[in-house]
Amino acid sequence: MCEHHNFTFDVDRAYEDQLTSVLEASPTHPIELPDAPQIFGVYVLYWGKVTVYVGQAQNLRNRLRDHLRKIQRRQGINASDVTCKYLTIARLWEVARAEAVLIARFNPEWNGIPGFSSHAPGSGRPGRPGYVNQWDQRFPPIT
Repeated sequence: MCEHHNFTFDVDRAYEDQLTSVLEASPTHPIELPDAPQIFGVYVLYWGKVTVYVGQAQNLRNRLRDHLRKIQRRQGINASDVTCKYLTIARLWEVARAEAVLIARFNPEWNGIPGFSSHAPGSGRPGRPGYVNQWDQRFPPIT
């Protein structure tokens, strides 16, 4: 039999396509007023039209507020230019998978910047006096 007649269903690609399709069809919210529920899921942050961060949360509303606080009062960025989308996911075990799929799909820049995630070490925690994380270097706080 010729190999060109074989069909193998790609579960991972189907999952990625469906997840991305549902995310893209969901409404966009300002990061300042995300109106997110207090349950678990995944979220995406956009700076203008660029996907800059993908994350997961056990409480979407609180996590988006954490990120808002990281963005507010910074040089070079305005919170009003940042929006978000989020999806609630019924099974907690699936949240990490969805986050990994979206990170691989979008390769968001801020996922690679130490200091943006509110659970990342704060200033001075890596143990070196005078340490400033990359987030604070890129977008210094307005003093």
